[in-house]
Amino acid sequence: MEIITKEEFTTLGNYQADNCVSIYIPTHSSGIAVNERYDQIVFKNNLQRAKVELTAKGLDNRQVDAILTPGFELLKNEEFWNFQSEGLAVFLADGYFKVYQLPLSVKEELLVNSSFLLNQLLPVMERRHRFYLLVLSKQDCKFYEADQFEMKKLEVEGLPYGMDDVVPFELKERRQTHRRAGAGAGERAVVGANFHGHGTGLSDEDEYLIQYLKEVDNTLWTEVLHNQHVPLVIAAVDYEIGLYKQITNYKHISDVAMQGNYQHEERHSLYLKVREKMAPYFREYCNKALKNFYDNTTTRLSFTTPEDIIPAAFYAQISDLFVEKGQHIWGTFDEKDNKLVIHPQKQENDECLINKAIFKTIINGGEVHMLDREKMPAQSPLAAFLRFAI
Repeated sequence: MEIITKEEFTTLGNYQADNCVSIYIPTHSSGIAVNERYDQIVFKNNLQRAKVELTAKGLDNRQVDAILTPGFELLKNEEFWNFQSEGLAVFLADGYFKVYQLPLSVKEELLVNSSFLLNQLLPVMERRHRFYLLVLSKQDCKFYEADQFEMKKLEVEGLPYGMDDVVPFELKERRQTHRRAGAGAGERAVVGANFHGHGTGLSDEDEYLIQYLKEVDNTLWTEVLHNQHVPLVIAAVDYEIGLYKQITNYKHISDVAMQGNYQHEERHSLYLKVREKMAPYFREYCNKALKNFYDNTTTRLSFTTPEDIIPAAFYAQISDLFVEKGQHIWGTFDEKDNKLVIHPQKQENDECLINKAIFKTIINGGEVHMLDREKMPAQSPLAAFLRFAI
C-alpha cells in the first residue's frame, strides 16, 4: 500500500504538460478477478482509450508511445498484478510515470488533460486517525496499530503469548496442590490475592488471569503506550475486557469494544470489523468542521458557491473544503488576474477546477473532506469554511 506524502502530492499537482494521463481503476487482491486477470484487462482498456484520445488530439505514434509505453510495460508485470490492494492510480506523461496502489476502492476514471487528476487520491491524504487494537484471550495476545486504511501487527518485545507464558503450568499445579493442602498466605502471595476491591475469594484461575493481564498491560505501557494518546480497542470476552479496564495504566481505552473470542480471526477480517465499529471516530474531525461551517452560515466564513470558493482556494483562504465525491467543474482560473471562467461541459484547455481547489487547499495547509451528496452542507459540489472573512 502506498502512503502519499504531501511532497509527492505537491509534485503531482504542480506537474504541467500538454498531455497528462490519469488512470484510476478498482483492483482485487484475491479471487477470480485475480485468476482471470480482470484488473489487467480493465487497465489495458483504459490505456487503449487514452491512446485514442491522444491520437485524436493530433499526436503521432511516436509521441503517443512516449507517454503510454510505461503503462503497457506495467501490463506485462505479472508479479505486480498478483499483489494488488483495493485501488490503483497511474499517472503518465512524456518522461513521467508514477503508480500508486491504494488502500481504498476507487471509481474507474480516465482523464487526458494538462495536469493530473488528484481527487481520488484525497482520502489517502486525509488526516490519518490512528488507533490500537489489543486482541486478548487466555491462550493468545496480539497487538495491532491501525487507521482508516490499514492495520498491521506490532511485534512488542516481552509481550506474553498467553496466560501460560506468565504463569507456567508447573506453578499452577503446585499452587493447586498447596491450596488442597491448606497452604497459607505465603503461597497466595505468588500471584497476589487482592485486586481492586476483590478479597481473597478469587479463584486461582482468576488470579492467574489478573497476573497475565497486568503483564500484558505493563509491557504495552513500557514499550508503546506511555507516550500515546490514541484510542485502544480491546477484543476479548466481556469478563476479560472488564478486568483489563480495571488494571490498565493507559487512559485512552476506547468505548468501542470487540466482544467475543477473536483468537483465531484472520487479520483482514478482524480489521474490517473493527474499522466498521470505529467509523464514528474517523468522522469526528469532519463532523467538527461541518459544525464550524453550520455555525457560521450567517457570516462571511461559510460559502457554497464555486465562484467564491475556487479563487479562495488559490489564495490560501480556506480552512476546510467540502467536496462532493465524483464531481467535476470544468473551466479555467487566471490566478494573476483573478479571472474565473466556468463551462457547463469540458472544453479544450479546460481543467477540473474542483481538482485544482483540492490541490491548492491541501498545499496551503487546509483540510479537504470528500463527502457523499447527502452529506454535503449545501446543494453544491463545493462548500468551504474560510480562515477569515472576505
